[in-house]
Amino acid sequence: MKKIITSVVLVSSFLMIGNITTSCSKVEDIIDDISVPVPFTIPLDFDTEFPFATVNTTEFVTYPEVPVNIDADAKIKEQYSSLSINNLKAARLEKFTIVARDGNAIPLDAIKDAEIYFKAPNLDNALVATVTGNTNATVVTFTPTSADLINHLKSKQNSFILRIKGSKITAGQMKITVNTGFKIEVGL
Repeated sequence: MKKIITSVVLVSSFLMIGNITTSCSKVEDIIDDISVPVPFTIPLDFDTEFPFATVNTTEFVTYPEVPVNIDADAKIKEQYSSLSINNLKAARLEKFTIVARDGNAIPLDAIKDAEIYFKAPNLDNALVATVTGNTNATVVTFTPTSADLINHLKSKQNSFILRIKGSKITAGQMKITVNTGFKIEVGL
């Protein structure tokens, strides 16, 4: 009788241990399947130059678009080789600053108010940043909007469009450095 009770207790113990081991394995599988988006920034700094003229205006004047042609898919694969543009969960402009370069003929305080739009084929232009009441002659720092740019970044053909209200009469060659970046999140 003692052997039977000992055997039953021993078999029950093995069954409980086996069940616990199987349960832990299932928990690990569930944890592996959870998709947590991973954020990172795609920096985009570039120099550009274009003819520029302003007057003291109350309406926005649109300037020619500046092509940037970001390959977000390649940038994602640089960070995470197993992911692609199809794993993009969120995307927005993180920062946008214009800095006057040497030889710039236009003081940047000629830009009183401005809007930056992001353009991609077959999509509406997205307002991505604004500045109001600029008085700095060398740097214009924009405030990013919360515009979702997932679909815009799926295209490799994209550009920025600058719309400004001038604060004074100016004309000349605008030579600037644009410091910008996109905060994106990727996940499974």
